[in-house]
Formats: sequence, structure tokens, C-alpha cells
Amino acid sequence: MWRYFLITLAITVVSVVAVYRLVQTTVVKADQWNEKALASFGDVVPSIPERGKILADDGSILAANVVFYDAKIDWKSEAIRRDTFYKYLPALCDSLANFFPGRKTSREWRKELEGKFSKRDQAGVKGLRNYAIASNLSKKQRDRLRSFPFFNKGMNKSGLVFSEQLRRCKPYGSIASRSIGSVHADKLSLGNRNDEQVVMHGISGLEMSLDSLLYGQNGEMQSVQSTVRTLRWEHKPAIDGYDIMTTINIDIQDIVEQELYDMCLDAQPLWGTAIVMDIETGEIKAISNFERRDSFNVEKGYIEKKNHAFLRYETGSVMKVISMLVALEDSIVTDINERIPTGHSWVYSGGRPITDAHGSADKSISEVIAHSSNIGIAKIITSKYGSQPIAFSNRLKEMGFFDRFNVGIAGESVPYMRFSGHDNSNRILLSRMSYGYGMSTPPIYTLAMYNAIAGGGKFVRPRLLKQLLHDGTADSVIPVSYVRERICSEENARKLREMMHAVVHDPHGTGKSLRNNLVDFGGKTGTAYVTDGGRYTSMKRYSFCGFFPYDNPKYSCIVVFERGKYGAAGSSGKVFRNIALKMYARGMLDNGKSYVAAADSTISNRNGMVYASVGRRDARSFVGQDVSHTLGQLRRPGKVPSGTVPDVAGLGLREAINLLEGAGLKVRFSGTGYVYRQSLPPGSKLIKGAEIQLALRN
Repeated sequence: MWRYFLITLAITVVSVVAVYRLVQTTVVKADQWNEKALASFGDVVPSIPERGKILADDGSILAANVVFYDAKIDWKSEAIRRDTFYKYLPALCDSLANFFPGRKTSREWRKELEGKFSKRDQAGVKGLRNYAIASNLSKKQRDRLRSFPFFNKGMNKSGLVFSEQLRRCKPYGSIASRSIGSVHADKLSLGNRNDEQVVMHGISGLEMSLDSLLYGQNGEMQSVQSTVRTLRWEHKPAIDGYDIMTTINIDIQDIVEQELYDMCLDAQPLWGTAIVMDIETGEIKAISNFERRDSFNVEKGYIEKKNHAFLRYETGSVMKVISMLVALEDSIVTDINERIPTGHSWVYSGGRPITDAHGSADKSISEVIAHSSNIGIAKIITSKYGSQPIAFSNRLKEMGFFDRFNVGIAGESVPYMRFSGHDNSNRILLSRMSYGYGMSTPPIYTLAMYNAIAGGGKFVRPRLLKQLLHDGTADSVIPVSYVRERICSEENARKLREMMHAVVHDPHGTGKSLRNNLVDFGGKTGTAYVTDGGRYTSMKRYSFCGFFPYDNPKYSCIVVFERGKYGAAGSSGKVFRNIALKMYARGMLDNGKSYVAAADSTISNRNGMVYASVGRRDARSFVGQDVSHTLGQLRRPGKVPSGTVPDVAGLGLREAINLLEGAGLKVRFSGTGYVYRQSLPPGSKLIKGAEIQLALRN
């Protein structure tokens, strides 16, 4: 009886406490709790706008917010009926096997689902509440999954639930990735753990520099009591961010990235960068950067890291064209056929001797550029500015060489000349600056000056932004603007173009190996020794900057490599030439769209790849049904020995997954369309169970 007494006493005590607390809450402190309840309805929380999209010049999406769905089954859902489950199980397993090709067979799906269902009533079994079916599903895929037999009975009767994940996606994968930039996502709590919104802000590239435009403006939401529950009412709507149309052309960008990447694999530089710009408008049509994943191990491949196009470096001999521009405008030289003494070595103002790699007794003004004479350009510039070295910097400043472009990329730097306080030291520095040493210039600034020369002297401002759109309608158009209306006369621009043409066509020109019969162009090679800790090393930086076609300049381009196995013409110049040839082959140089068979002997034809000016849609039919394509490039997948990683570049995702998973690899992918890059090299040793990353493009 004493045990019953203790239990009764305990129940009585608990009941008394409960009644006491109830009276305290509903009677004694009723006003206080009512005030707190009303205050909760006065709480204002932010309403997050939708971040704007970044678009290519034709409206194609380069970056946008996308909602993905993860599908799970709650086997503990009480509404799941045994007879219903087994009735639709065969059809459900067939549907899942077709929906996820190569993942599991219908029989394997049935075995797994039956195993989970049979354990739903057992206590302590883990993984029944959140059994994962699929992840990263699109809205269309989610809706299709919902329509499958058994799943179409609804969430409660099938246990199928979806969770949303908001992500910033780039449909074209790494296309112009460093310039587009990236974002950081944070979860903003709206009062409780289950009520959150995702807030994204840019941390690099256009995403960062244009963050305020892309983000939009927060709205305000307030809690409102409805008949059955509390709702949030948006009394001040959020204003979605602007969609920003860039000047990037997807096709040109693809060409530039492929050529730059291929040369990185071949020449093995530390990093490489390339830019293509429209001469008339200053629109940056393509910009690409690749850098070793591991600076000490080239075998680990190349990825996009820094945006080297906007960081400054010593340029080397590509500066000679800009120095010659000053010389022509200041009438230091007038006749490009006039000959000046050069020799093999020249000492100026007590400094170290200036030498030429291919010296001669004298050279014409044109040959100073064509043969890349350090002595020649130093003599020309010091003949006027030797007594006032800083005046040379001021002259470039007048031309707009040091003006900030404000292209839109976060971290953009401007050219820098490091004159000292000593006059004689400045004279020596000036002689070196004339051919690209002692001064640092971002590749985009060098390209802009060359672009002005190719455009007849009009110094158009480089730009990445074309227009701002809101709700699909153009809100504002970014017009063509000029750093200076003109930096040189049309006549002097013509003379400089002739000199750059001679770089390629002179028998002793530094770019003579780049000549071809399809696209005529002009440009300048550049080589500079790389510094380490303030001292020059034996390593070199290679550049080629120029324009094409020569007779009617349409595009300018610069390619820069840090180190590498080949010289300026063999690496940077070759990439420049191949970009021009591919654009010609695709009909981008106002040359019509018919494929030129002669291009076969000139355009690189690596690994069975054929380039032709065919559209994305009709590329398959160009050479037959066994050919896949990526962005206009036609390719027959290469054969590799058994026991090695298959070659899937150019295949559709389903074909690639079947082939790779059949070989025992785990597949991860990003983007949509066709495979254009794989993380494990084709033909490398196959390790079953290893993970392979695929990058896709439409």
C-alpha cells in the first residue's frame, strides 16, 4: 500500500504544480503574456530579393540562382499502406531504373526498397526517416519523380519528401569563371531555426564589384494571425536585383579557353591568361585564366585561380609598340624606313649594357619593332626624354595610359612606373622602360593601347558590361566610352600597324613562325625575365599582343604565359594565331560561314578534333551519327586501352555516365550539355571506385 501511496502523492504534486502554473499564466500574468504575443506580431523581418542573373552578350545565362531538390523517403510515415506499397513496387522500381540510368537495375531497386520497408516497424533502425533517393534535382526532375507509381499518392501515403537548396549556378561551367566571380551564401534566421532564407553576396569578380546591383533591395515582412495559423505578410515588397548583360561571347570564350588550356598542358607554364576585345566598341568578348593547381607539380593540371588579366607585370617587348607610339606622336621619328645605328651592345648613362638577341649594325625604324631591338627603341626614346625621364611618364599619362578603366572586375590594378629620386638612375630606368622593364602593366592595359592603334587612334574604354535589365526589360544601356577621344593620328596608327605586320611577315621578324594563308594579322612578341624577391631570375614571361584581320581590324587579343617550355611566338603567339583561325573557320570574321578545307593544314588538329563553322544544333549531322560536339567543335571520342580511364569528352551526360560507371568509377558532374573536360586524364591507370569530375557545356 505504501507504493500506491507514493505514486498517488507524486501524481497529486505534479497536478497541483501544473494547475498552479496554468493559473499563473492565464490569470495572474495574463496581461504580460498577451503583450508578448502582440509584440511578436509587430516583429519585422527582412524579405530577401532574388539575386539578378549574369548574362552573355546574347542573353545566355552565365550565372543565376537555381533551386535544387533533394528527394527522401520517410519510411516511418504512418499513412504508408503495405498493400499499396507492394501493388505499385514493380512499376516504381522500373521507373527509378529508367530515371537513373546506370545507377541500379529494377531488381536492385526492389531489393533495397523492400529491405527498408520491412524494417519500418523495427525499433532503433537508423536511416528510415531520411532515406535518400536522389539529390540535386531540377524542378522538372522533381515533378517527374512525383509522378511515379506509388509516389503519386502524395507525401503522406508514400513518405516522399523534398528539401530545397538554393545555389548560384554557372550553366557553362568554367566559362569566364574568374571574371564572373563567385558568391558566399549565408542563412538568415527569421525568428526560428525552421524559418530561414538564403542571402548571397559576391566575393570576387563581377559578382563582387556589382553586388549592390545584383542583390537588389530587402523588403519587410510582418507576422499576421490567420484563422488557423500565423502567416508572414510582406508589407514592403523586396526589389529583385538587376540582370546584368555582359559583353562575353560564349563561342569566342569557348575558343579562347580551349586554346589557352591546351597550350598550358603542352608548354607547362605557371599560369596563362588571354583576352579578346572588339576593336570598335571595347567589348571584352572573352577572358580566360589558367594556373597550375599545384605550383610545383604540373601533373595535377590547371584550374582558374587569379584573374591575371587585371594584375600588373613587367611586359617585356610588347611595350616597344607603345614607346614607338610616343615617338611618332612627338615626331622623334617620322619615316619608318629611316635607318638608325644599333649594333650588338650599347651602354647608356653608365648603366649595364643594353643588348639585342639578334643585333646588327643598323636597323630601320620598322625593323626596330619587327626584330624587337632593345637598343633601337632605347636610343629613340632617350634621344628626347633622356634629360627629363619623368616627362615620358607624364606623356603616357596625357594619353590616358594610367587612367583606371573600371571594367567591373574587383581588384583591377593600373600601370605603375617606379622612378627613383636620382636623375641618372631615372635615365637608366627610362632606357629599360622603353622596352618593358622597370614598369608593371596589367595585360588589359597593354591590350587597350594596341586596340586603340588597331582602331585608328581612338582609345575606347574596355568594358564587360553591356546593359542592365529588370524583369526582362532593358533598364539602362552601358554606352561605348573613350579613355581619350584619340591618342594618335590615323597616319601614325597606320604606321604602327605596318610595323606590327612586319613582326609576322618580315623574314627576320620575331613572329615569322605565325604566318598563315587564312588570317592576316599584326602583333608584337614580348619576353621579360621574371623577378623573385626583387631579383631577376632565368625564368621568363612570354606575351603576344595584336589584332586581326590586318586589312579590316575587328578584334584585338593578348596572350600571356608565365614561364613555359616555348618562347613568345611558340606559346603566346601560337594561341593568338589559333584563336584567329578558329574564329575564321566559324565565320566570325565577316568571311561567311562556309568551312574552308585549307584550314585543315593550319588549324591545330589534335586528338582527332576537327574545327568547322557549324552551329550547335546541326553539328552532329556534319560528319555522321558517331560524332558528338561541344560548342561547335566536332570530335570522335578517342580510343584508350582497356584497364585505363575512358575518354568521354564530347559525349552526352548519359553516355558518359554509362561508360564511366561501367568501368567502375564514381561520377560527379557540373553544368549541362556535353562533356568538355574530365578530371582523370583519358588513358591513365584505372582505379575502380575512384571519383571523376565531369564539366559539361551546352
